[in-house]
Amino acid sequence: MKFLKPIIIILFFVFLLFISVFPQVLRCSLVQYDTFVSIQPNVYAATTSTLQQQDSLKNYIKIAKKRIESFWGTQQGEATIIFCDDLEKYRQYCRSSEGAGCTIGTPIGSWIVLNKDGLNADVIAHEMSHDELMSRLGWWKTKTKIPTWFDEGLALMLDYRFVATQDSAQRYRAYSSELFFFSKKPLPLESLKTEKEFFGQGELHTKLAYFTSASVISKKIAFRGKQAVLHTIERVKQDNVFEF
Repeated sequence: MKFLKPIIIILFFVFLLFISVFPQVLRCSLVQYDTFVSIQPNVYAATTSTLQQQDSLKNYIKIAKKRIESFWGTQQGEATIIFCDDLEKYRQYCRSSEGAGCTIGTPIGSWIVLNKDGLNADVIAHEMSHDELMSRLGWWKTKTKIPTWFDEGLALMLDYRFVATQDSAQRYRAYSSELFFFSKKPLPLESLKTEKEFFGQGELHTKLAYFTSASVISKKIAFRGKQAVLHTIERVKQDNVFEF
């Protein structure tokens, strides 16, 4: 018992340190107490959002879930979805004002945060893919074993903003063409393993990183089927080994 008090104090300060470094996690955890309205279980929209926006959000979520189920078989991810209708609120919840949406994954829960540009099925399906991977592998394995290029390339298989075709061979050719338009050769995958390497070197580099990742994933699916990709994920889950 004499060690209980010091342990509680240490845990309290660890909690304060975590919240100071990742304040968005606390905000997401307490979203129901902020200026949001619950429009269905685990879905929150800004109180200033219109009824049309709220109805669109519900519809796009249905479409995105169907894409997840089509690719993964079932949906295991249960991320809470938060729609912000202004960039300042989005920045508070998502750490950055960039992008149309983001996924915040932690050992205690996950959240998908959207801004006005994210009010479409493509962005929601993209973010749900990140959550699905994390739900199947767990937070730790996803962060330590899965390279960012694989996570992002996989998400683009459910995101039709760049390539709309759903045929695997046509998707591979389309992504390869997009990549070739910007660069004569893909980026080395070894240079895209972390979020900093993937996103932290300018807009053009990020675009090349996306197209490189998507072309690699779509090529695997075109030649060996999506089961080859799912097998890679299962190998990480069972053996803690990433091989692609």
